[in-house]
Parts: sequence; C-alpha cells; structure tokens
Amino acid sequence: MKEILVLGDVHANYPALKAIGDYLQMDRFNRIINTGDLTVYSTFPNESIQWFRNLGDKAICILGNTDKRILKILKGKKLKKPKKKDKQVMYFWTSENLSQENIAYLKSLSKKSDFNIDGLRIGLFHGSLDDPNAQLFPSTPDSRFIKLAKNSPYGVHIMGHSHVPFYKVIVGVHFINPGSVGRMFDGDPRASFAILKVSSRKIGVEHFRIPYPVTDVIKGLKKYKLPDIYCRMFQAGKKLN
Repeated sequence: MKEILVLGDVHANYPALKAIGDYLQMDRFNRIINTGDLTVYSTFPNESIQWFRNLGDKAICILGNTDKRILKILKGKKLKKPKKKDKQVMYFWTSENLSQENIAYLKSLSKKSDFNIDGLRIGLFHGSLDDPNAQLFPSTPDSRFIKLAKNSPYGVHIMGHSHVPFYKVIVGVHFINPGSVGRMFDGDPRASFAILKVSSRKIGVEHFRIPYPVTDVIKGLKKYKLPDIYCRMFQAGKKLN
C-alpha cells in the first residue's frame, strides 16, 4: 500500500503545519503534496516553505493564487487583486519578509503537476484541471465534475482553493480536496488535511482535523502590527473579510 499526505492552503501558518508533522509519522508517506497557497495571511512564510523544502523529492508543491501574486509583487508589478487594504498589507508584508532562498523555491514551482502511483495517474491543481482559480465544493453540481472527468487523463484529481474538504467519485474519477491546513472558513479553526491510500489501484481517502496552537499565530500577527481582523479570523476559523 502507498500512502500520500494531502495538504493545501497553508497560508504561512507554520504552527498548523508543524502540528500535522508532529501528529503523523511522516516517514510512512510515499509522497507529501501541497495544492498551493503556501504564503500570505500568517507570519511564517519562510518556515512553511522550508518545511516542504526539507522533504526533498518526496514533496510535490504547486503555486496557488496567493503565491502567484507574491511573485508578481516581487517582479515589481502592480497588485490589482485583492483590492481591500487589509488584504494588501498581508501580501506586501510577505513579499518583504521572504528569504531569497524561499523566493527562488516559489519561482521554481508550477501551476499544476501530476505523478503516478501504482499505475494510477494523479493530477494536482490549485482550483481545477481547467481553471486554477475555480472553487469546487461538496455542493458543486455533479455536472461540473462530470465535465472535468470527461476531459481528464487522470484517475484522481487533487485540488484546494475552496478551503472545504471533500471526497467524491464521479464517473469513476476521484476528486479530493484536503481542506485548508492553515485557514479554515467553516467555524472550526483546526487544521485540515487528508491521507490518500492506493493499493493495486484501489483507493481510500480519510480526512482529518487536528488542533494547533492558534495563539502562536496571533502572537506573530500582533508582533508585526498586522490587521487585527486576521487574529479574529484564525481564532474563529472563519473568513471575515
């Protein structure tokens, strides 16, 4: 049996990421994958990126929309989105505080990726196969998933961006969203992730929610005098802006 740790939407929340690493026996996993958005909204972007870098070839990471905007800022381009000032502050703080090594790592990442496990081809996307900014939910009509499945060379689609965990099988294709490691929106602030198990092309998926020291995130935000609304969001596990 092969096991894959499925993570996504860390949003620079290293305390949550570390809690997952401490909770699991990490060397059991054949792959550790990240659906994008390693950066922005917490004050630990360097620690979060380094965590994945330390995994070496075992890790597969892709860019999310926040990561792409950070790279845009670093190129000197104007940030058109988000328009809200309290959000822009978080992007500019991140771009000013990333190490050169971690900037280089972000630049090395692709917008999507794929790999094979036991003859099963798995696609990794931030939004969806056809749109990196798509948000897929458990309530998304089956017709949307059917369209993705019909146009897909993959037996498994893994995506993030919506911050909502789910697993469904549509016309034989498996769709997995691990939820958000670092910034859940459902009123439960605990870190979310999933484990994918593959054995002779048989697939099993289990979702998890575990607590982490939210107070460490709050301390970081207060230390750098970042907008207080983010303290409230991490405490409540809700999107407030």
